[in-house]
Amino acid sequence: MGKLKTIIWTIVLLWLVAFLLSKSFSIFSDTEMVSEGIAIIEIHSPISVDSSNSLIQSSLSSSAIVSDIESAEKNSGIKAIILDINSGGGGPVASREIVQAVKKAKKPAIALIREVGASGAYWIASSADYIVADPLSITGSVGVIGSYLDLSGLLKRYDVKYESLTAGEYKDMGTPYRELTAEERALLQQKLNLIQEVFIQDVAKNRRLNKEQINEIRKASFYLGIEAKQLNLVDELGGRDLAIKKAKELGKIKDENLVEYKKKESILDLLQKFSSKIFYAMGQGIGSELALKEELNIQT
Repeated sequence: MGKLKTIIWTIVLLWLVAFLLSKSFSIFSDTEMVSEGIAIIEIHSPISVDSSNSLIQSSLSSSAIVSDIESAEKNSGIKAIILDINSGGGGPVASREIVQAVKKAKKPAIALIREVGASGAYWIASSADYIVADPLSITGSVGVIGSYLDLSGLLKRYDVKYESLTAGEYKDMGTPYRELTAEERALLQQKLNLIQEVFIQDVAKNRRLNKEQINEIRKASFYLGIEAKQLNLVDELGGRDLAIKKAKELGKIKDENLVEYKKKESILDLLQKFSSKIFYAMGQGIGSELALKEELNIQT
């Protein structure tokens, strides 16, 4: 047991040192000057307004992606942009910020959907000039989800009473300590529907979808690449080579100079991988289980 405590404290201290050091270094690659180049911008994690890095999950900052797009746009040597997507989406505001940056860019943008390009990540892909997707990739899911934990039954079981002091009728709506009223549930559903409608209308405009196709994506189902092609959600089936070929065509590029805007592995990232493996091994040995509890969380 003593050795276990020593290992845990060592990891905690290493994490603290790595976290402090990571604040001193930029985690994104610098721009590179080329004569005729293609910028490759990775979107390989859940998307949020502020990036996070934890043992459980890391996310991409929309600000960082927007900055990369703007940097590629200002670089006179960059003639086209490839959005290398492998993400299930993220927050609606964060996703929309990237969508607006892609639309604002004057250089041709090609979205490459590898394994997953769904929800908010598909929204981003739809704003590109051309979409290439793997035939077996997961795309679409043009919908919104909001969830929260209802702990009211647990409180009742242990005779714990929740007292709410608020100024405003709906101020504590969505608290996990009591059930939603029918009126609150309807109000929250209305908000989700509004977000989805903005999402649907923008995708429909980006992809020039007809009424039948719009009604189909309204179901918020996901589609394999081969199905998405039939629904006009992607332009062509293929991989990285095809995306590069299309970028060269649209950007009128002869050479193949690739400038990768990707998140560099910081000390914190490397330690994350190392420590997660240790915790996994420890969990296997002692049978521990990690549970996540989240408050109301809205994602596209």
